[in-house]
Amino acid sequence: MTNETALTLAAAFIGSSYFLYCKLLKSQKLSLPNGLSVDKQAVEVKGQPGVWKSALMENENDDVLTRFYPEVATIHDVFLKGKKESKGGACVGTRASATSEYDFLSYDEVHDKAQKLSIALIHEFGLKPGNTTNIGIYARNSPQWLISALACIEQSMVVVPLYDTLGAEAASFIVSQAEIEVVIVDNFKKAECLIQNREKMPTLKHVIVIDSAELVEGMTTFDTIRLESFDNAITLGSQYEFTNNLPKPEDTYIICYTSGTTGTPKGVMLTHENIVANISGFLKILFAFQPSMIDATQVHISYLPLSHMMEQLTHWTLLGFGSKIGYFRGSIQGLTDDIKSLKPTVFPVVPRLLNRLYDAITSKVQQQGFMAKLVYNIAFARKLKQVRAGKVGRDTIWDRLVFRKIQEQIGGKVDLMVTGSAPISSTVLETCRVTLGATIVEGYGQTECTALATFTWMGDPSTGHCGAPAPCALVKLGDVPDLNYYAKDGKGEIRIKGPCVTKGYYKDPERTAELFDEEGFLQTGDIGEMLPNGTIRIIDRKKHIFKLAQGEYVAPEKIEQVYIRTPVAQQVYVDGDSLERWLIAVVVPEPDVIMEWNEKQGAGSRTIEEICQDEKAKEFVLSELHAIGKANKLNSIEQVKKVILTSDAFTVENGLLTPTLKAKRPQLRLKYKDGMAKVYKQFPNL
Repeated sequence: MTNETALTLAAAFIGSSYFLYCKLLKSQKLSLPNGLSVDKQAVEVKGQPGVWKSALMENENDDVLTRFYPEVATIHDVFLKGKKESKGGACVGTRASATSEYDFLSYDEVHDKAQKLSIALIHEFGLKPGNTTNIGIYARNSPQWLISALACIEQSMVVVPLYDTLGAEAASFIVSQAEIEVVIVDNFKKAECLIQNREKMPTLKHVIVIDSAELVEGMTTFDTIRLESFDNAITLGSQYEFTNNLPKPEDTYIICYTSGTTGTPKGVMLTHENIVANISGFLKILFAFQPSMIDATQVHISYLPLSHMMEQLTHWTLLGFGSKIGYFRGSIQGLTDDIKSLKPTVFPVVPRLLNRLYDAITSKVQQQGFMAKLVYNIAFARKLKQVRAGKVGRDTIWDRLVFRKIQEQIGGKVDLMVTGSAPISSTVLETCRVTLGATIVEGYGQTECTALATFTWMGDPSTGHCGAPAPCALVKLGDVPDLNYYAKDGKGEIRIKGPCVTKGYYKDPERTAELFDEEGFLQTGDIGEMLPNGTIRIIDRKKHIFKLAQGEYVAPEKIEQVYIRTPVAQQVYVDGDSLERWLIAVVVPEPDVIMEWNEKQGAGSRTIEEICQDEKAKEFVLSELHAIGKANKLNSIEQVKKVILTSDAFTVENGLLTPTLKAKRPQLRLKYKDGMAKVYKQFPNL
């Protein structure tokens, strides 16, 4: 039997047997708890018109949730709960190479090391226990990162993460402002960076290096700064009797410096209560719909930076249930291998990664023959009906015949994916839900409200929104007259209040005052629309909107989210000038697509750099942008009129992306300012 014959029979079999298999499906049908409906996910707070709370809190005594478990009030309580539930099980692990398996430390081992390090910080490094002592962690995700954070918690000290990709100037600013005496780094290169800039950090006295192999034997001081290995610091702590100084809920746990898309980094102060409230809000939703999804059997792949609050929230939520966390080896290129080895069940993703998964899936399908495409399309259509009906899982006939290989690319066991930080298209979201067989939920928030302010319900398969208010938050819309958004019309600036909201910026009362409105609500700067069922759709960003010469406002990020869906665009940055009437897009083309176009042009062998200078290539890319823009109803003002092509990708390393892969717009504008000015000059009457 030929492959084509086999596929033909399979297609016929799938099509004719649909109703039979529907009876045999083991996928879980998500049912809503009594009294809840996807048509009513938020309710107005009594006596506060225009202020909304989660429908999950409608019959509760309080409008917002602070603690899911009354006895769990601090992150220390969270960890002890997880340690107990793990029953001596694995906690955090790493793998040494692409061919090795993950090696884990137990909860008991992690706690023991953290206690010894905490006492060493006091007796060996001279730190004072209490909530006024700040400790820097300048390292990529690792067991040592968690141990360091727990050590701080044991003594009520404050964790101050430094981004793994921060430059010397930003790192120096943070260490200086936070008056940090001890910084824990993962390699000697970062230690050198700190030492070389020590004049800008007068309080810095000690650097603890995780990778001690890079320390020169016998080198214990460098000028005025003491160097110590991480392992030896723990050994030093073991000689002292352990005592702790545990934090209170209102104590600061972390000063999380914003990624700095604009200006000087701001240190967002988040308390133990903030973190516990955010965890509690997530658990309230999870336990309402899928309580079996979180326990000690869960496995999380940690690759988003721990200096980002979404990863902090994921960490502490899972650690509170005795789950396992495996850290990636530090290379995005090796992440797929790490995932296949670890086989995670929980996988937080940024929209950009889901976009790439979607592109890979659709590209692979397009390369298949007619019958293979037919089988895929039948399977996709059938399972999409189930997904839209609220059924999730990987054990349908469609999974076994068609989607299994796709699922194995992310380990084959992912049950829950959480995404946020940027909008994601309905097409991408539904495609990933169908093919990956995982529950994929969206959240909205920012560092200033810990992580999540809104969250989609597991029982709601709809797309195009970022969920209803989380149980730990109240949400209202504020008028933005300049942009013609008014709360009475159901549109306005999203504003948040509740136990998950920061008390302010560290040593910055002026910007803290600007952060809140007269009623104490956090002003996010994001424009939202309250939908009839109580969910919120992000429609604009107050922060990045600008006006063109004719007086029209444009939201470049909205346009970028449309353009990035065209196969030819790997990355897109849209900008304009208040003195000009039209927009320009900087596009990093997808190499395979632009090279294929070049081949069809018969232009001979050229590098991508050479193609990017070709006017015909620019016209081709522009036409592709216009096509997808028209399909997504961009108006004529929003459609760019010219493009700049570049082969230089926007990366964290070159300073054009934050560590959470958001565009650094001021840096992008500076980089392409001259190029855009040249284009405007070249086409003055366009």
